[in-house]
Amino acid sequence: MEYFLEFHWWYLLVGLLIVMALTGKGGRVIKKYSADLKILDDRFKDCIPEAEYKIFKEGQPDKIDVEVENLPLKTDEALDILINDVLLAEITVKRNKEAEFEHWSDEANFPKIKEGDVIVINYLGEKILEGTFQLK
Repeated sequence: MEYFLEFHWWYLLVGLLIVMALTGKGGRVIKKYSADLKILDDRFKDCIPEAEYKIFKEGQPDKIDVEVENLPLKTDEALDILINDVLLAEITVKRNKEAEFEHWSDEANFPKIKEGDVIVINYLGEKILEGTFQLK
């Protein structure tokens, strides 16, 4: 009994598994699409963009993640995310010069992404980043 009262590294693993089970989202990724975003505006040449779409096992919601780091913008300025020329979301720049969007398919207004879909990020109506989702 004394053995279980001491701290062991595997307690962290068990705790993580319990948290994952309770949240109910995610799990094993079946398909993953990534878009290699190209910078179209030189003002954003130092940005680090990422866009991913993950399809999880049957019965679990899909997830889209879009993140842009090192933005040369002020806090609370807005960027528009478009998928195939349809507005998906407007995201704002945070204090750390980063803007991110995370959305699950069990929430409202969710697009089904497939290979070849185009993602564009606009700033003040101008294209600054563009890429195409490809299977990874």
